[in-house]
Amino acid sequence: MGLFDSILGNDSKADAPSADNGSKTSNPFSVQLSFSPLRLAANRKNSVLMNVRVKNISPDDQLVSVDALLPKNAMMGFDSSGINKAVEKRVGDLKAGGSIDVPIEIFASNQTKEGSYGLQITVFAHYIGYEKVIGYIKKSASLRVV
Repeated sequence: MGLFDSILGNDSKADAPSADNGSKTSNPFSVQLSFSPLRLAANRKNSVLMNVRVKNISPDDQLVSVDALLPKNAMMGFDSSGINKAVEKRVGDLKAGGSIDVPIEIFASNQTKEGSYGLQITVFAHYIGYEKVIGYIKKSASLRVV
């Protein structure tokens, strides 16, 4: 009987998953990235501010953190010396439907070459503390150096 149900279909809705099962979603965020100014100047000490806008699209409050990674071979970083290629910002609780802007500054040095550098941004939803992750979303961006 199960074979014919799978071929012909079954009218019962008991096996269909429910839309709201009371648990948190695996992708609770909408993430937008922007740069101010739009690009870095090559062979000069300067910086650009990357703004990560996180919106909680789930029906539950979320504990949020944002990670950003730069390429290891890039002569730029998240500090003025250009050594730190990774940064973590612990945002805190984000209410359901709320949004927050997380500013992250990226520094160039006098050795930064022209080109396009890829960035990896990950926004995490945590459970109770920052040690446990229940969901995340990754975004990629490209930062131009001219």
